Amino acid sequence: MLGINFSTTEDLKTWRAEVGLTADLLCDADRSVALAYGAAESADQERATRVSILVGPDGKVMKTYTVSEAEAHTHEALADIG
Repeated sequence: MLGINFSTTEDLKTWRAEVGLTADLLCDADRSVALAYGAAESADQERATRVSILVGPDGKVMKTYTVSEAEAHTHEALADIG
């Protein structure tokens, strides 16, 4: 699992330590990943739309989730993995 957002790498490192997050976080400052996967409509969007992308072993997108509640979403994604 990877998390991606628009924060700087230093901000992500600090926040990850503060909350005790174990997942890896990636910086998408230019919004290119968000634009490619539908989490942003423009490169000047301030915050990403919260989505999760389930990628299969073949590298293809299996499912896209619009995330409104992170905890409930986790259960749905895990059920889809099977």
